Amino acid sequence: MFIYLYFHILHYQKLDVSADESAYFPLETILLDCGSSALRALSYDGRNWTNDSSHFGASNSESSFAMSRASLEETSVAEVPYMTARLFHSRFTYTFNVTPGSKFIRLHFYPDSYMNLNASKSFLTVTAGNYTLLRNFSAYLNAKHIKSAYFFKEFIVHVENHTLDLTFSPTTNASDGYAFVNGIEIVSMPLSLYYQANNVSAMETMHRVNVGGQSIPPNEDTGMSRSWAMDSSYIFGEAFGVENYDFDASITYPKEVSAYIAPQGVYKTPHSMSPVPEININYNLSWTFPLDPSFMYLIKLHLCEISRNITKINQRVFDIFINNQVIERGIDIIALTYGNDIPLYRDFTVLIPNLTTKHDLWLELHPNLQTKPQYYDAILNGAEIFKVSNIDGNLAGLNPSLKNESNVDGDEPSFSSSSSKTSTEAILIIIGSLLVLVLAISLGFYLVAFLRRRNLEWTKKENTRSSLPYRSFSIDEIKMATDNFNEAKLIDRGAFGLVYKGYIDHGSIAVTINRLIQC
Repeated sequence: MFIYLYFHILHYQKLDVSADESAYFPLETILLDCGSSALRALSYDGRNWTNDSSHFGASNSESSFAMSRASLEETSVAEVPYMTARLFHSRFTYTFNVTPGSKFIRLHFYPDSYMNLNASKSFLTVTAGNYTLLRNFSAYLNAKHIKSAYFFKEFIVHVENHTLDLTFSPTTNASDGYAFVNGIEIVSMPLSLYYQANNVSAMETMHRVNVGGQSIPPNEDTGMSRSWAMDSSYIFGEAFGVENYDFDASITYPKEVSAYIAPQGVYKTPHSMSPVPEININYNLSWTFPLDPSFMYLIKLHLCEISRNITKINQRVFDIFINNQVIERGIDIIALTYGNDIPLYRDFTVLIPNLTTKHDLWLELHPNLQTKPQYYDAILNGAEIFKVSNIDGNLAGLNPSLKNESNVDGDEPSFSSSSSKTSTEAILIIIGSLLVLVLAISLGFYLVAFLRRRNLEWTKKENTRSSLPYRSFSIDEIKMATDNFNEAKLIDRGAFGLVYKGYIDHGSIAVTINRLIQC
């Protein structure tokens, strides 16, 4: 069961445009190239990174950590901060002197062989004060899952005093077990950017996408070094819609929307639907985002009307769905902002239920038909999704499950002897053979019953065939019903061809259409 607690930031009783479009200037920007022995700062993504030696906690023993360089130096992997790592064989703490307030914490990982250690044996737990950011975390499994040699995890933590302690611990006690980190960022942020009211829970950034546009690197963000990814990998099916852009648009932030909330590039490149209303009313703009179960999530959607064809109320009105449930109807950006090129956002809180595996969150937009707008269309500029810590301060999820990998679902590696492995395989083979035999017998009984029932139904159909009404369709009508056999409407591939879902009589009747494929 999905529970949706949503609240809207209803801006603009009457719009007063602010000319202040300055970016946010963080009070702290700490960039650590962990394990580096460089005596001077090294530049990466337009920022200067230093070694991590000045932030060691006083309680750390010299035997608890080591520094190492990656054995495989891929040209696609940046030198800073990924080519060096700090290794931990026991509990290790970094101490940062900071001002009270909210901070971005970004942990960078490049799971390679350090000091001849196996990256798959590294399992890590990270805490920040009273919050658990990662538990039994495998950088190796996560890199395999996202098919990237390196990556980072971003968290938001509220610091009450002037000290932030970041503690790393290896999870496994195996002799070859260890933990590591390649880079650490601490960047301050405005309290009101993502937190609501007095809520100061920790959060993890799960997804941040520039919908309809290119990726935006940290040095092009509004002062907080956030990374905005393209949305193409999140779009469901073949219904990509239309990528719009107006790089000449003059984005004007109102007083209710801070200029640092998102870069102008987010608002200049939205995703909308097709120009054909008959097509738009029969599909949704859809994105899927994998999330961890048993957590609350904050979803922030960025909206801005940049089309010069839409300048009046009730020209483009749409609904927002999350996991097939309506969370807001009748969004009319012009009605809310009183003009073009003016950003607004919507915040929604969603609870993902207690499941055993990762869950995909569905975000969908559909034209609102009740208001009968001039254009049956929908638009989205950007989306951010944050996991909110549980009541015990935990943010840690499971490691991804990979085929042919040990350590699935976040479990530590098990070390068994070859004899026990052989006996287990023998037992599995016997059980598998018995299951195949039972299935074969069951299938035989099923086929006999099925053939008898089909003969009876066929006889009934032959007796009543002449009395049934029928209706013929032209090929043009069939193409219109299926959007010219759009792959997004394909629902089955059978022995007798392809089966599509379509709509006839102006979308009032849903039908299935079988398209025969001749060999």
